[in-house]
Amino acid sequence: MTDNSANPLALGSLILLTMAAFGAAVLAQDSGWLSYVPPATAAVPEPAPDVDDRNALALYQSAFTAWAALVLLIPAYWFYLTKGAGRQWFAFWLVSFIAYLIHLYVSAFLFFGGDFTWMTTSSRVSAFWPGMALIIWWAVDLVIAWRGMALRWFGIQRGVLHIATFVLFFGGSAIKGEMIAIKLLGAVFAIAVVLALFSKRRGAA
Repeated sequence: MTDNSANPLALGSLILLTMAAFGAAVLAQDSGWLSYVPPATAAVPEPAPDVDDRNALALYQSAFTAWAALVLLIPAYWFYLTKGAGRQWFAFWLVSFIAYLIHLYVSAFLFFGGDFTWMTTSSRVSAFWPGMALIIWWAVDLVIAWRGMALRWFGIQRGVLHIATFVLFFGGSAIKGEMIAIKLLGAVFAIAVVLALFSKRRGAA
């Protein structure tokens, strides 16, 4: 079983980033940084606004909690790629999962009001079903890691999961991010992964 004793740095980072995300949302909700109109699509080239006083705050809470999850993924990937699936990786892999769960809750119930049809058809959600599959897979992997299951297949699926998670978060930030800040954060994520791979390769040489 993996040593899953409390990691103060990871836990503290989760608490501080979550508080910062909700605090920043309150300060930014009237800034106009995020559009009240969802992205246009071929089917709906001129969509109507989907944000009003009821969910304006939740729009920013959703965005900023996603940013928090992405920030926490950076050390998770660094430790995974440079030191393997050890205690430090597990701690940040766990707290980034929790941050992502908070983001999903805010999005589903505070912004979309629990309206399943709306959240699955809205152009604001570009990868609903992949996101749902990812969170289930991520949870399973955490259980596997916590129990210390060391079969070769478990290691392979973890590697594929990290690739899938990278694609989802990098795509949602650096490529589809609405604000320059999240695009830059996505770029930092990618650079950190490249540097970790380079460091691992140098260490193996």
